[in-house]
Parts: sequence; structure tokens; C-alpha cells
Amino acid sequence: MEQIGGPAHEARGRNDADEDGGRGRKRQARGRQDRGGQEKVIKIDELKSRLPHLVSLHNKAREAAKDLSSAVKAVAEKSGLLATVVRKAVVAKAGDSFDEKAKEAEQLELVFGEIKPQVQ
Repeated sequence: MEQIGGPAHEARGRNDADEDGGRGRKRQARGRQDRGGQEKVIKIDELKSRLPHLVSLHNKAREAAKDLSSAVKAVAEKSGLLATVVRKAVVAKAGDSFDEKAKEAEQLELVFGEIKPQVQ
């Protein structure tokens, strides 16, 4: 846990005086606000009880990202396409932006077809 005023805090160019106008008081943690702008009561037990599950989800997401990256590289290698092209196609197909990305690709093809590097 980072202490306010410690080396990591100072490395970002801030200190306690920045937070309270130089009066030397420690800054208080601020929570989320409700619709009326009032700070919500912080319930740390909610985090404690769900933290193992959240950590598990995080680890699964990280592992899935590695698996996706490996699969994209393998498909790129076998297809002769750039890995970035394969990844963009996967992301577009998985989301709602496939038609939009296809139109964007057509326009890029047009632009790059018309604007060719000049040979000197």
C-alpha cells in the first residue's frame, strides 16, 4: 500500500501540501459519489469478500489474452497475413464493427492506391 508523501508519491511530483494548500494535513481517501454528489460509504468488506473471485477472473483474462495472441500469431504465420491484420479482423468480427471496418479498409485501399510513394 502506498503511503502519501512516500517516494512513489513524490516521484509523481505531488506531496501532501499540494492536496491541502500547504497546511500539512494528510489527504483523506475519497469514495464514489451517488447521483446527488454525496460520497458513498466505503464498505471494504464488499471488496474483501469478492477479491479472490476478482483475482481469479483477472488471471483467466490474462491467460485468455495470451492464448488469443498465440492463436493470432499462428494464423498469421500460416496465412501469410500480418498479425495486426488478423487481430483486427477477429476484433471486428467479434464486435459490431465488421461492416464499419470493411468500409474503412476499402477507403484505405483507395487512398494508398492513389497516393503511391514517388520513386526518385
